[in-house]
Amino acid sequence: MRPTTHAEERIDHAFDDFEFAAISVREGIAPEAVAAPESDVLDSYLAIVKWVFLFLPGAAALHFALMGISLFIFYGGPTLEIMIGTFGISIVAMFMVMLGVGRLSDLRYLRVVGGLLAAGALASIAYSIAITFIPGDFFGWFTLLTLPLTIIIGQLIKIRTDRETLAS
Repeated sequence: MRPTTHAEERIDHAFDDFEFAAISVREGIAPEAVAAPESDVLDSYLAIVKWVFLFLPGAAALHFALMGISLFIFYGGPTLEIMIGTFGISIVAMFMVMLGVGRLSDLRYLRVVGGLLAAGALASIAYSIAITFIPGDFFGWFTLLTLPLTIIIGQLIKIRTDRETLAS
């Protein structure tokens, strides 16, 4: 039968001596992680790369998909293939935007996607109204000129959501 010990009893081991204790225990300091300055630079590079290669193309794809909806007036209404294609492109673009923002699991950042969708929809409505009054084909120029406005709106919503997250 094994000998049992109670909680109050203490068994002395050879490594319980003070000289074999951990450095933090001997010196009376708490271990703390200190970030190296080069990691701050790498983090800023990563944020730039994510913004350029994920956020911008995702925002542009959402904007172009929504602007393409305004062309239904010219071509006799939406077909099933066009609607499915637009929906698929929009889903991929939404994930690109969320990954570019860097907060895929935080659902508060869906506001950025909503802001991009709203800005693209407003640009599409504005183009649909403008083509009834202004003759000519200026779809490409209008789409390209309203894209920076859509991206700025998305970025402003991201900044506001970041501030709200830090405040809480």
